[in-house]
Amino acid sequence: MKRSIRSAIAVISAAAMLIGVTACGNTSSTSADGPPADGGTLKYAIAIQPPAGGIDPVIASSIAGQHLMDQAYESLLSKDESGKIQPELAVSYSQEDETTYRFQLREGVKFADGSAFDADDVVYSFEQYMKSTSGKAAYLPGLKSAKKLDEYSVELTLNQADSTFINALANRELFLMVSSDGYAKASKEDREKRSYGTGPFVLTDWQDGVSMTFEKNDEYWAKDQPRLDGIEFRIIPDDSTRLAAVQQGSVDAASFTDGVTAKQAAFGNWTLGKTYSTQALPIFINPTSGPLKDKKVRQAVSLALNRDVLIKTAQYGDGEVSYAAPAGDPAAPAVTDSTPNYQRNLDKAKQLLQETETPHPTIELSYFGDTSQSQHPIYELMQQQLSDVGINVSLKAKSTSELSPIFTSGQSFDGLVSLPWSYKPDPTFYYDSFLSENGALNQWKDNPDAAKAMELLAEAKKETDEEKKAQLIQDLADNVAEEALVIVPMAVPSDFEVWNQDVLKDYSTDYSTSRIALRTAWMSQ
Repeated sequence: MKRSIRSAIAVISAAAMLIGVTACGNTSSTSADGPPADGGTLKYAIAIQPPAGGIDPVIASSIAGQHLMDQAYESLLSKDESGKIQPELAVSYSQEDETTYRFQLREGVKFADGSAFDADDVVYSFEQYMKSTSGKAAYLPGLKSAKKLDEYSVELTLNQADSTFINALANRELFLMVSSDGYAKASKEDREKRSYGTGPFVLTDWQDGVSMTFEKNDEYWAKDQPRLDGIEFRIIPDDSTRLAAVQQGSVDAASFTDGVTAKQAAFGNWTLGKTYSTQALPIFINPTSGPLKDKKVRQAVSLALNRDVLIKTAQYGDGEVSYAAPAGDPAAPAVTDSTPNYQRNLDKAKQLLQETETPHPTIELSYFGDTSQSQHPIYELMQQQLSDVGINVSLKAKSTSELSPIFTSGQSFDGLVSLPWSYKPDPTFYYDSFLSENGALNQWKDNPDAAKAMELLAEAKKETDEEKKAQLIQDLADNVAEEALVIVPMAVPSDFEVWNQDVLKDYSTDYSTSRIALRTAWMSQ
């Protein structure tokens, strides 16, 4: 007997969709001067252009590329500001049984080249993702088949129950739909430097190291969107030069990774958008040798940290106390006063250390020395805080090339290593890398300290009831904190956006940093 489960989204009209999109992001919104106006090309300064893969949604996985893909491509589903599933190219979906999902597609949608979007394009898109060798394929390990039911209906079948599947589909930067005509016929270079999607804008010009220009998609399905004629993303790698461009008025908006610089840019008629602490700073542990084999040493490390002081002093207040799932993710559990080993307690930390074979351990902490300079003070202050309980931290600033084999191919490491990560589509994905069997950072295999956490993770990945899954995630986060399987000093914003509020109207930031509100924003003429 078929079990039909209607999703959180029933068939929702285009008008309702517009309301949902406009509501995404929650900054001190720029007030509109009169009715919205059409026209104008926004000049937006960014730090880097997408590396290998460009904005080809099937193979590109860089954050720089993902931020730009969102302007030209769309997914079947999306999420609103609270993390709830919303329609995009699919107006509804149903779960027929534990492994079968059916999607009703939005009618009247066209790709930028004027060709119609239908079930053939969805099937083609998922076939490309299933064959892809990019990191995106890792989010579809259980997809068995994609089948067209009729012109606007598609069935996706999994090999086994997987509660992460719908969340992965609703991520704006993962499984974007491509044209089975235009994309299929395009060359590799064109796929990377042109666009073949249904989104509000079309990538029409790519000047290496200079700019990428998107023009309005005249075929876009949403009424009165986009308002802008286009967006010119100007590449200005140096923070101080980008700041100067803001201060000189040669750009209308800009993004920064350093909060201090962003606050300098937010002067006069410039506003700093709401920030979201969606980049966790997990410090991974090798418990196979040395003092960190002892749980009491790991717990002492966590207890010696004053996370509030780290945030206020090392990051000037730009951050939040967080589990491995960053605090800015709506699906992440919140740290409380009862979270194990999170409240600084020097006496307890010292007592735990006295019960070990190494009451005054020396521990190596490696971090990226050639990037994320604004985060370096965190590790220096951690070193000072841990010395208060007799833990000597040897800081090792290493290059990206030295650290990348750890998270790409599972190379072992000594002591502690900080490997920041950003927003992920499902809360279980934050724990996969160090607790799943094939996780690149999993140093806990056959270690009894991690047995309960691994069990909770497996249960959470299968649980489809939202409330039960949320409780499993909470239990998992607390168990990881209790056993000190990873040390998380904080989560920080991955992006700071500023814009000239006299020029750019009705724009706001969003927690996924997709800049989705550019489709509804407009410019004062």
